[in-house]
Amino acid sequence: MNNQQREYEAKIILNDCHELGPVEERLERLGAEPQEEVVEEDTYYQHPCRDFAETDEALRLRRSRATELTYKGPKKHAGQGVKARLEINIPLPPGSADTVDELLRLLGFHPVAVVRKRRRYYRLGDVSVTLDEVEGLGCFVEIEYSGPPGRDPVKAIEEAAEKLGLSGRPRTTKSYLEMLLEKNAARTAN
Repeated sequence: MNNQQREYEAKIILNDCHELGPVEERLERLGAEPQEEVVEEDTYYQHPCRDFAETDEALRLRRSRATELTYKGPKKHAGQGVKARLEINIPLPPGSADTVDELLRLLGFHPVAVVRKRRRYYRLGDVSVTLDEVEGLGCFVEIEYSGPPGRDPVKAIEEAAEKLGLSGRPRTTKSYLEMLLEKNAARTAN
């Protein structure tokens, strides 16, 4: 089983969480398959010997219906507001999150932030569309390529954005962690 893959993703910024409803209606009209609705709590850790903020890496422990440990490598901009990065996901046994958290802390990793979000996942052809309500940040639509190798992931993401009426909307290549840390830094600076 290969848990290592390159992630291609566009994160579209919504002005208001009420905009999620029309996007969800378009998904349903397009025949997108609803996957699941979950609440996720992501704890991000700092490496004891290098600064992940400087290296643009992330180590995340996700608590949800399923628990997983994820490493994300440095982001590369793939064009048109799409980011690409190495992602390694390790599924963990149910109930193991606290033990993994303790292990990471014993190894010198320390938590830097927790990101909480409500997500609704849809499958639309070769892309996954996620409707996100992120605590403290607002609402977003993520379009991630999940199709076969050989197809242009940026093109697939752009086609999905067009179908959903989101092609002209503002995007960010920042992670929710980066946005949350920036918001907290701005708040403490004032």
